[in-house]
Amino acid sequence: MVLAIAPGVPPSFGRMFDAQCFSNKIFILAPPFSPRPAPAVAISLPCTNAIAFDPSSGTMAVASGAVFGRLSISIYEPPYSSASTPAITFTPPGLRHPRQLAWDGSGNFWVTDDLARRVYEFQAPFSAASTPAAVNTSATEPIGLAIDPVRHLMFIGDAGGSRTCAATPCRVYVVRPPYTGAPAAVIPLGSNTPTALAVDRRGRLFVGFGYGKLNRPIQVYVPPFRSGQKPAFTLNAGDAVMALAFDPAQNLYAQLFNTGGVVRFNAPIAGSASAPSVRLGCPRGATCRKKNWAGLSFGP
Repeated sequence: MVLAIAPGVPPSFGRMFDAQCFSNKIFILAPPFSPRPAPAVAISLPCTNAIAFDPSSGTMAVASGAVFGRLSISIYEPPYSSASTPAITFTPPGLRHPRQLAWDGSGNFWVTDDLARRVYEFQAPFSAASTPAAVNTSATEPIGLAIDPVRHLMFIGDAGGSRTCAATPCRVYVVRPPYTGAPAAVIPLGSNTPTALAVDRRGRLFVGFGYGKLNRPIQVYVPPFRSGQKPAFTLNAGDAVMALAFDPAQNLYAQLFNTGGVVRFNAPIAGSASAPSVRLGCPRGATCRKKNWAGLSFGP
């Protein structure tokens, strides 16, 4: 079976998809979001590491496994409900521990793999026999990933070879298309692991950390990007961050490390914030615990 991207009107991305590894579910929540929300529906599947949506089609890519769940990449098509099942599932050669996903705007997506020390590209049409079409090898331990949908820059978070940046200092690499070459800029992070990256419509890079002294602040970097760049300001999430996502109104959501819960910073985000605007917590019915990294995204 081969899955191609169907043309059509871009879908609305108003629903929150909050994946919880130990719950073995992706909880789907409809706005308005309230503290400890009750999910409208949930997609059942083994423990996930990351989820991301193609902005043009609403296709969802899910990375799973290596520590918990089945080592695989699954492709889902809208509409999404509790009855949703993968249209395609594949485990390509070389895949060892997929971490974050990002679509490139051309119907293809990229996956960081910290154990393989690669960032893999997978091109549509997807099939059970899909293999990487391209590779970036800049990072010692690629973990975080984001692609700017406007400027088309790729951001790769490097955990430095030990997830605590002991072997090599942690960094974010800024890479231009076609994303296989050397970085155009390198942003130093010291001993702080960039587990979560996201880019807003203004092209600003938001970096969340899972380890190190910066395991609460989200650092914000403003273009143009350059080597040695310092953050413009910070947002205090109150906990280490495992995933970041923007809703259509450009509110920023962070999935937390210790609780698995979600917090929100209300738009417009213009400067430092000492605390989130709203604490949504963990969805009712979810099993939230430490290291429950699984993914957070907005989809149709």
